[in-house]
Formats: sequence, C-alpha cells, structure tokens
Amino acid sequence: MPRLSGLLLAFLSFAAWAAAAEDSALPRLRMRNVALTTKAEGVRVSTRIPTTLTFDTPINAQAVKLGEKAPVEILAVGERSLTLRALEELSEAVTLRVPFLNESILTAPVFKLTTAADVVDAQVLVFRDASAPELMQARLAALEARCSACEAALTAQRERGTATGPSGWILSGQVEASTGVKVKRLRAPPLSATTGLEVASVHRFKADAWVVLAVQVSNRSGPPWRPGKAWLENPSTGRRVEARTVVMAPDVLPPNGTGRVAVELDWKKGESGPNGEAFRLVIQEAADGARPLSIPGVVLEDGTPAQEKNGP
Repeated sequence: MPRLSGLLLAFLSFAAWAAAAEDSALPRLRMRNVALTTKAEGVRVSTRIPTTLTFDTPINAQAVKLGEKAPVEILAVGERSLTLRALEELSEAVTLRVPFLNESILTAPVFKLTTAADVVDAQVLVFRDASAPELMQARLAALEARCSACEAALTAQRERGTATGPSGWILSGQVEASTGVKVKRLRAPPLSATTGLEVASVHRFKADAWVVLAVQVSNRSGPPWRPGKAWLENPSTGRRVEARTVVMAPDVLPPNGTGRVAVELDWKKGESGPNGEAFRLVIQEAADGARPLSIPGVVLEDGTPAQEKNGP
C-alpha cells in the first residue's frame, strides 16, 4: 500500500502541475516511467516547474548528492520521492545521485539533469526492476492509450475514405477553401418557427462543374428530421434546378440536435442562367415532406452589387 500511495500522490501532483501549465505559458509537462539501468538516466528540469522523482524503493534522503556547486535546488525529500528545480538554465548536465536505503552510494542510480525551454519532466516514476508489476501496468496503460488513439484515427480515415463525391468530401472536411475550391458564406434569413428547423449558416462551395450548398441546421422542436430531395427554384421565373445529391451528417437530426446538410448540383458558369439570379433552396423531409426546409435568397453566380441586393 505505501508504494501505491506514493504513486497515486505522484499522479495527483502531476495533474495539478498540468492544470497550471494550461493557464500560463509554461513548458510542456511530461510524465515518464523509467527502469534503472547501468547508464545515467536523463531528466529534463526547469527553473519554473519542480520535477519530482518517485521511486518504488525507499531512498536514503541523507545521502542524496548533487554535482559540486550545481545550480539546482532540492525542495523536498521523502521516503520514496525527491523534488527539485533548477535555479538557472543549465549550460551543462548536472549529476544527481540518489542512493537507496541501506545501500552504498557507489551503487546509487545516477541522473543527468538538463534544462530545455519546450519540455520538463514534471513527474518521473523510477523502478529498480524493468519487470516490476507497476511498471508493466503503466506501460500497458500507455500502449492501450496509444492503441485507442490509433483506432480513433483509423476510424476517422475510414470515414473520410468512404466519402464519395463533392458533398461527401465537404461533410468529411476534405474540401475547404484551402484545397482550391471557392467557398463563400451566404446570408441566410431566419426560417419560420413552424417548421421547428433553424439555419445557422449557408456556405457555397464552387468548382468548375458543380456547386455544393452546405447548410448548418438545428432541429429545435418536433421529431427527428432527415433530408430527402432538394432543389433550387426561382420564385419570379419558375425556373427549377434539381439537386443530384443530398447528404447530411449525422444521417438523422435528433430533437435539439445540430447537423450539416450538403446539397450538390450540376452547375457550370455561363451555362446556368444570369449572374445574380436568386433562388429559394428547398430541402424536403425524407419521410413525408411535412417539414421542408426553405431558404430564400440563394445566389450561385455573384452579380453586381445592385443585383445582389435581392440575393442572400
């Protein structure tokens, strides 16, 4: 139990320093597990953040020894732990010997202390035996965390890989302004409260042969909502342009949920009507069409400022 209590104290201390680092411009904090070998172990220290070495065996507090005239301050020494910090940036490595209780200082493990501006070893858990159960558990936990991160990254890549066509690419984040596609945020007027749907934004993604309207929508009331067919219609001329693809992430918008609908259309500049032509975007509900999403003032080809006054 004393050993586990010491390790728990080390973890809590590290968490406190990590929280402090988030609130200020401090170096990145590191927590390490070290198995002793015949070689000196390097430890990164700092002038601003203490470093705590926690051992799995009692240490001889009276025999702890730093290099001669080393600009390093020992803040506290416990039964199994040692806390210190640098008094200035170290121009060369400082030697630290920490002998174990009832053992010769000649066999004491040696640490080489250095400073770095970007990182500090805030907590170092030191194990005499590389096969110590606590060390194996810590390494297993680290491997499990890495595996979880890799699985999450793999899942994200699979989702990106299954996205097909411009609409899917946009919803998966693969197509943005930085990829060379022209992106513009259109002005979207508020919708009628009777539909229970609210539009936060409409972005227009344009390429040479297609246009995608990405609509950020919220389901403020009513049952889940899923898009079906969609089209653009000109209220003045009766002109109508059918969408070739309608997709949404997530697939179904739950009550009080928010999603992004991508409406993809065939659209070639100069072949699809005059500049500044204003459309109403209609996205029908997939189930029965009872709650269509209607967004007026959508312009696919920007015209003159005078023309755009009747646009989005």
